[in-house]
Amino acid sequence: MLKLFLPSLFLLILFSCQKERPVMGPPPSVSDAQFTATPTDTNANIIQLVASNPELICRWDFGNGTKGEGTSAVAIYPYAGTYTITLTVFNKGGSRSSTQEITIAQTDLGLLDNPFYNKLTGGANGPGYKTWVLDSANSGHFGVGPDPESALGPVPEWWAAGANEKPGCGLYDDKYVFYLNGYKFDMITNGNVYIHNSLAASFPGSFQNLGDFTAPYQDQLNKSWTLTEGAENTITLSNGAFLGFYTGVNTYRILDLTDSTMTLQYGHHAGGLKWYIRLKTE
Repeated sequence: MLKLFLPSLFLLILFSCQKERPVMGPPPSVSDAQFTATPTDTNANIIQLVASNPELICRWDFGNGTKGEGTSAVAIYPYAGTYTITLTVFNKGGSRSSTQEITIAQTDLGLLDNPFYNKLTGGANGPGYKTWVLDSANSGHFGVGPDPESALGPVPEWWAAGANEKPGCGLYDDKYVFYLNGYKFDMITNGNVYIHNSLAASFPGSFQNLGDFTAPYQDQLNKSWTLTEGAENTITLSNGAFLGFYTGVNTYRILDLTDSTMTLQYGHHAGGLKWYIRLKTE
């Protein structure tokens, strides 16, 4: 009787598992990824974008250093030129992208009067760039917490550095320069950076220092930064550039931004951790 029961149980389990396998479905079609790009009535440098299929997840690259999400988006082009807009749509079956080129005839610097741009770079009416450094003299300038966040929210609940707790590791002498013109970014390392111990093998010449590793690293000049505004406002740096303690990522969630301070949260290349840094203007 037991011999008859066990094969039947096995078949039942196998059948149940097969039934629970997700049905992915087909990926988006070419028509799903189409969109319209229309200059607004108030300003030809402001483009209204609308995806053809509102049922899909939509992510936009405006081709000017900024990005957006959602079925519709507004792209702002302060500078004259030709830009390629890319829409990528997603469903359970995959993704599909399409592009359109637009031409902006005239420069309109008044469009650079964006609160994030002004605070991050000094704005079009200021010097047009701003240099940031770690706020090392204040406790909590560097820390870590869980990913996903606990009920406490986006705070370094597991550990937060005290004032000047990480001297001489290549962290406090780094400078980060955000330019408004062309969304350029310079990372000035002064020869080395501070990295997570799990990444030491990727940085020849790195050595253990104050719990993690210091690594030789050249300045990363003429890179770019991208601001994505949405439910979470983020800054993404181009490849090779990063902010603060390096954990293998280059996208940073803006928790707080003023004219002189900036608090950021970012992830970890292996997951499970959320890192935090607080910067100040030089």
